[in-house]
Amino acid sequence: MKWWMNRFDTEVQSKNAVTNNVGSDQPDQNVSPKVSQGTQDQDAYIDYRKLHYKNTIPDNRVLVFLTGFCMGMVFFYLSGGKDASAGSLLDSEHLTLMQNFEVNRLGLFEYVMGLRLKQLLFGTICALSSIAGLMAYSIMGWCGFEIGLIIFTLVYQYGMKGILLTFSMFLPQGICYGILFLVLFRKYWESDKKCCHNEVTIKSEMQHQRMEQIKTFFLVFLLFISGILCEVYINPEIMRKIALLFP
Repeated sequence: MKWWMNRFDTEVQSKNAVTNNVGSDQPDQNVSPKVSQGTQDQDAYIDYRKLHYKNTIPDNRVLVFLTGFCMGMVFFYLSGGKDASAGSLLDSEHLTLMQNFEVNRLGLFEYVMGLRLKQLLFGTICALSSIAGLMAYSIMGWCGFEIGLIIFTLVYQYGMKGILLTFSMFLPQGICYGILFLVLFRKYWESDKKCCHNEVTIKSEMQHQRMEQIKTFFLVFLLFISGILCEVYINPEIMRKIALLFP
């Protein structure tokens, strides 16, 4: 009988302990830290995946440019490499003339200035239009198409030296013009949305907004003049030295 009463008291104490744990508002100390730690680890892993994909996925501008580049390559192979303009422009006869060609700096400056002014005007109109984003990516894709077509045409004619000849056609003025293009369409790149969102609150005052416009204007002007000077005074010398590599 004594043994039965002790067993009954033990069962009652167990039931009371379970009832107290269920009705208590305090979490179980043995389970909560593990669950909380697991949730934090999961959130940290999700943040890591977002950051990893953000750093590994190429920028949309690069993707559009590479798409145009591949289309230029496909067009070259479909045309058989016979109708590419770069082949007729830089054939062996023209390269021989470039080796001892004296550049008329003034005439070249006037020609380049007139040509680049028209292109700058066209780019400014596109940047101010309602379809500026579409125009920006279209221009980027077209540039990739032309560069791809020129590279494969010159490589087809001159081998690996054609790559050097292609770079000599666009450097160093291509760097200035590329930065100028990015500045004109800076509001429409997806990578700049966060920056533009932060600037919206700062540029609420009209005076600050005008200062930003003035800075942009001078930056565009500086890049434009730098590109023209490089194209007139530096690029011809680079092309002449590269032309010496071709017999």
